[in-house]
Amino acid sequence: MKAAKVTLQREVYRDDAQKIADWLEDEDIRRYLNEHQNVSQSIRHILTRVQMPILTHLFNQNGTFFIIHEGQRSPIGFLRLVFKDDEAEMVVVIGDKKKWGFGYGTDAVKQALHHAFFQWRVKKVVAKINMLNHRSIRAFQKAGFRHEKNLIKEYQYSITMKEFIKKAA
Repeated sequence: MKAAKVTLQREVYRDDAQKIADWLEDEDIRRYLNEHQNVSQSIRHILTRVQMPILTHLFNQNGTFFIIHEGQRSPIGFLRLVFKDDEAEMVVVIGDKKKWGFGYGTDAVKQALHHAFFQWRVKKVVAKINMLNHRSIRAFQKAGFRHEKNLIKEYQYSITMKEFIKKAA
């Protein structure tokens, strides 16, 4: 098994939140997300109101939030897992555009699948991906996800625990 390109950090520090707000102001990054337009302003507002050094609890309100690091270096993106019934939905964002196309998203997805399947014990993980987001589609396909269905503006991809284990073997 090859070494991971990225690490997933559960703690969200003030600097991480600042970087996320910066990324979400970039139209290239935000274009395919379902985040509302003012999400970066909301994060900045929280940073002025809350003086705590760790903001993890604010980012984990609807699931589990991870900061993606390239090895031990500075953050390059984030990943969110949202628990729904007996499955989880995953969103991954590589915010550092210089890191696009190097497999960091795929690596982060694979690591998060371990969390979803072995910590949460979900049966399936889904990703709803904008039909025009070719990079994200490739990342999830490389991680073992398969196309499940077409939605209005998105494709739904999924992987079951059984498929994940089979791919890992």
